[in-house]
Amino acid sequence: MKAVLMLMFWALCLLQMAAKGGAEKGGEVTVDKMTVPVVSIQDPSLIDFFVSEFFIAETLVTRLEIIDATRNGFGEDDLVKTYPSEQIYFPVPSDSAQKIMNSWRFKANFQIVTENRAPEEFENLPQQKAENGILASILRGVNRNYQDQPINIWFQRDSSGVTFEMWGFKESALTYSPPPPPVPDSVVTYDLVHVIRSDTLLNTDSTLYDLIYVYKTVSDTLYFDDGVKVE
Repeated sequence: MKAVLMLMFWALCLLQMAAKGGAEKGGEVTVDKMTVPVVSIQDPSLIDFFVSEFFIAETLVTRLEIIDATRNGFGEDDLVKTYPSEQIYFPVPSDSAQKIMNSWRFKANFQIVTENRAPEEFENLPQQKAENGILASILRGVNRNYQDQPINIWFQRDSSGVTFEMWGFKESALTYSPPPPPVPDSVVTYDLVHVIRSDTLLNTDSTLYDLIYVYKTVSDTLYFDDGVKVE
């Protein structure tokens, strides 16, 4: 059995037709997005099993998607989508079909649900440094350019490119703030010494020593064209 749980399935809460109809009647319609688990089935024997169980009258089904529309586990009242026809069906699983569907669980590779905290706190966590580092980078960008709440972000990267979406935020609170200049790997310190008085000391072993009396030291900060700061 080859059943692959897909991370996201974007479902429009209200169809475009419904939104248009509501606008014409003067009613307020909100179009939003939600994420639900989806099982993608490509194994021919398993496809044949569910096509028979759900009484799907199609002669060619190469892929089957079962969408957890209720978000309470796969089963009755969910949706089934067939390919290549892209038809939608409402399944009524038998006991044997429901037993298979009960074994499907989506588990994120990384998930964290916590209170609003500083990005540095996530970076300093001892476990999952890379994952928490990505989260910290996102938080820095959000905190720098958006000071309000709430905000929803969706990001996906695959072989075809990058998809990034933001919604549910107050546009008036969105203000660009440039990132701080990068910190160099090494900082060179220059000490400027003013010699006020010098003298010569002659020891019995004929070794000559120059004595320098330092009354004052001055430190300064140098700025280079590439943004490197040296103190």
